[in-house]
Amino acid sequence: MSWLGDKTERFRHVPNPYFATHITAKFLAGVGLGLLFAIWLPLWTGWIFIVAALLIAIPSVRIVLGK
Repeated sequence: MSWLGDKTERFRHVPNPYFATHITAKFLAGVGLGLLFAIWLPLWTGWIFIVAALLIAIPSVRIVLGK
């Protein structure tokens, strides 16, 4: 199996709470990037969403990318 196939298979076995936090982190990252690109709010507001998304995604990323 390829590296990507292996990681996809691991992602399918992630417990539901971690899956929910992963989706939440992706949503917050999208909001943060959207705010950065839109320039509707000050620059630091987008970075807050991106940092929060990275912190929330740590548990699910450890499961998917762990050995």
